[in-house]
Amino acid sequence: MGRPRIVGEIRKPVLELMPPSATRPHAWLSPDAAKRYKATCATRETFDVYLSSLAENKILEQSMNAAPKMLEVMGLLLGEVRSWKGEIYTIVRDVGTTDLKNSPAKVKFDPEALPRLFADLDRADFDYVVVGWYHSHPGHTCFLSRTDMRTQKAMFSQSFHCAIVIDPLNREIEAFKLRGDGYIGVPFTIVDGGFPRMRRLRTLGGGQVGQALQ
Repeated sequence: MGRPRIVGEIRKPVLELMPPSATRPHAWLSPDAAKRYKATCATRETFDVYLSSLAENKILEQSMNAAPKMLEVMGLLLGEVRSWKGEIYTIVRDVGTTDLKNSPAKVKFDPEALPRLFADLDRADFDYVVVGWYHSHPGHTCFLSRTDMRTQKAMFSQSFHCAIVIDPLNREIEAFKLRGDGYIGVPFTIVDGGFPRMRRLRTLGGGQVGQALQ
């Protein structure tokens, strides 16, 4: 089975749409992430990332299941890119993952499981791009390591791409984006109730992601 088609092959327009209003903070926001959340609520109309409760629950469940063995987990963030009053924001509707080769300090997709991942992506019932990735740091707090930065720069370097990092042991979660040669934490929020369905078109953002994350 071949990989799904990618953004380089299909250009999807950015829609001008008001951000979701039924939002809430994640219960595990780190102190820094909580400050960003409160500041965004006070001074801005738009968060950088809107994470569906469906995606949130899948990330939580996967990371918590691997936490007793101190194993990292990972997956792709599936969604779309929108704008409102000149500000670009990222929608994460769902996640995609498969069998992993992981340890307490490393994680990658099992190459033999990529056909199953691609099949699952092909069955997605909404028009998506890969808008980033998530992974866990069990017991190590939330940040982007040198390896994480290499992955981010190689595969998720667009302005809408984000990385969600979760620590299931310390119960912390943060979202990050590239900024210059480094990275910054960005405000994100949880959306309950889902999003309006869009026309289905199978796409994959960020290059040959499956190959790069092996």
